[in-house]
Amino acid sequence: MFVFALRRIILFFPVLFAILFITFTFGFFAPGDPLEIQFGEDYVLDEEVLARLRNLYGLDRPFWVQFGDYVWKLAQGDMGEPLRVGRGKQSIGEMVWAAFPISAQIGVAAGFLLIFIGIPLGTLAASKQNTWIDYIIVTGSIMGNSIHVIVLAPLMMVISVIWLPDFLEQIFGITWNNKIPIGWHGLFSTRTIMPVSILVITGLLTTVRLTRAGVLEVIRQNYVRTARAKGLLETRVVSKHMLKNSLTPVLTSMGVTLSGLVTGAVFIERIFAIPGFAGMGINAFQSRDYPVILATTMIGASLIILANLLVDLGYGFLDPRVRYE
Repeated sequence: MFVFALRRIILFFPVLFAILFITFTFGFFAPGDPLEIQFGEDYVLDEEVLARLRNLYGLDRPFWVQFGDYVWKLAQGDMGEPLRVGRGKQSIGEMVWAAFPISAQIGVAAGFLLIFIGIPLGTLAASKQNTWIDYIIVTGSIMGNSIHVIVLAPLMMVISVIWLPDFLEQIFGITWNNKIPIGWHGLFSTRTIMPVSILVITGLLTTVRLTRAGVLEVIRQNYVRTARAKGLLETRVVSKHMLKNSLTPVLTSMGVTLSGLVTGAVFIERIFAIPGFAGMGINAFQSRDYPVILATTMIGASLIILANLLVDLGYGFLDPRVRYE
């Protein structure tokens, strides 16, 4: 396993370099002037001023010079400065340090809830196949996945803030104090409940479906029949003999899902005014801020590669037949 992990870690850097080169190339040759976009279409700039600004930010240099300079600084841990004219001097590293932990907390919390809710529901649906319990779980998961975040978020706000505020306060102790639950006030704030819940509701179908399919595949295997014939409790048969051998596809999906929750919860962060990593990336794309685009792309790609590595290593713990060669 150590050799396999070391080989994957070594391959991590060429893959990341290729992603960096492709992203940098697209940004460099894309139409439009990022400085003009920063100032806005209605703001008329003198060509001499634009030339000085391009020289200041190094945008007038040849492609290979800019790319080489960026790679050299990145190797030293410097992600550069954003192309933000007149908006402070916060570096990209400081921006990432401020935004990424917020998205990471929301994404990890949603990911854990997906695991602890989706896997038991999928297992229960498989154990009660073709019964009303199975139909309710599958139908509910499909409905949650079918409603887009843009519709679900305002609907949940209306229900919780306008229609049922007293019920939530009396039963669950949740109070909004007559305020819309937006903004970031920490992971354990009541305002975090809604965005995390929406991520879980919209992403539950994949976990439930894969768990259900995996359990149905092993539920009729001979070793399951033998375990039941020995008189083992059904809960032990499910947890020890069935569930562990059916979670491989779930593990595969959870790696990509978790990295996507951290870096891709764009609508959630926009709707709930959360200053997270996904919103930072979208703002950079809208303003053609090349250094920020590169930084967010590199971090997102690194998370996906790391998640795939952890998933591959996790196969050996779930299935002893897996060999790393």
